[in-house]
Amino acid sequence: MRDPSIQLIYITSRGHSGSTLLSQLIGSHSRVLCVGEIKMLTNADPQRKLCSCHRLPPESCPFWSSVQDRLIDAIGQTFMQLDLSGEDASKFRRDNLALFQAVASVSDCSILVDSSKSIQRAMALHHAFANTSALNLSVLHLHRGPLGSLNSALKKGDDLRQAAYNYNLMFFRTQKQLKVCRSMFVSYERLATRPRRQLRMIMEFLGLSLEDSQLTWRAGVHRDIHGNVMRFGTSDRIRLDRKWLWQLSWRQMLLISAWTLPVRLRREGLLQRMRKWIKYGDWQSMFE
Repeated sequence: MRDPSIQLIYITSRGHSGSTLLSQLIGSHSRVLCVGEIKMLTNADPQRKLCSCHRLPPESCPFWSSVQDRLIDAIGQTFMQLDLSGEDASKFRRDNLALFQAVASVSDCSILVDSSKSIQRAMALHHAFANTSALNLSVLHLHRGPLGSLNSALKKGDDLRQAAYNYNLMFFRTQKQLKVCRSMFVSYERLATRPRRQLRMIMEFLGLSLEDSQLTWRAGVHRDIHGNVMRFGTSDRIRLDRKWLWQLSWRQMLLISAWTLPVRLRREGLLQRMRKWIKYGDWQSMFE
């Protein structure tokens, strides 16, 4: 029997930008299964790849162990032996297709959501399957505003100036790279404040209809690997994360607003002009 064509929905974003929420909302559609950050299947630490369905490492989960069994039958590889990062183009293509087909076979679902976030993995998937019907890729570029995003970076111990520069750089690089893909831009803030409206637009882009069950997403069974701990919660209420309001100082808010002006105005040329000021504090360079 011929394996079904896989429709892969890939979510790319910075960390702490709502990718787990978005993947759970899309994955609650009756025809869709979210596999979470599937690239983490090759992580050596079992606690960093717990499944949403049983809170177990994939090798111990009834669902994911069945997927691994199908994978071994198909290509003789366990999860830990897969190339999910694109180091070897040929092996990457074979391993990912076999993995997604194994998931589709066990779940009886051929529309999958991969929320691995990495733009490098997104582009590797695009190049691997651009000229084949075996896997059809759609990419969602999930973007969170600078105050919330950089507040999360600060809590991890990142330098604010460098984090602001990286925020600008990653946004424009991602936008540029995604020009070759079928992609859609998604605002975290709009998704969190107007979930029904935004989710309807996303599902239309994906060729699917919005289902009411997607907004009561806790009720369904989810198979996500890794992701934010909110996937283990019980409430399906969607709240905009605005902790930055009381966690950032006024000075930090002003600096973030100034240093991320290129992204907020969607002007890459402005980043080139502001680069030395953002990175090194050389404000005079903007007037050279």
